[in-house]
Amino acid sequence: MGTYTCNLSGESYRQDTIRHCREGERVILKREPDNPYDENAVAVFRQNGDQIAYLSRDNAAWVAHLMDEGKELEARIKRITGGTRDKPTRGVLIDVNTAPEYQQEKTSGTATAGLLKRLFRGRQRD
Repeated sequence: MGTYTCNLSGESYRQDTIRHCREGERVILKREPDNPYDENAVAVFRQNGDQIAYLSRDNAAWVAHLMDEGKELEARIKRITGGTRDKPTRGVLIDVNTAPEYQQEKTSGTATAGLLKRLFRGRQRD
């Protein structure tokens, strides 16, 4: 488990929304199992509820599987491409973190305590 960079698809339909996005911005992943085009569809939204795009089909397959298992995922915008004269259409790459609880503990300085709690949760002393 770790952090994986994922391509999105359908950005060309949401250029106005992407224009307001910033690198490092946290985004929301929402599963769409009833999507008529892809049963593994995962939509990507800004915190204000505006949709940015969908995960590409390849990435959606494994992310959907993790989400369906109840795994918590965190995602952030890694890079915004395009928006230039040569390439006016903007694209978005996101990083999907499959271990956000570990990252939170690591940054708060309690990684060791949190890891020990998880390792010994439910175990009896010998």
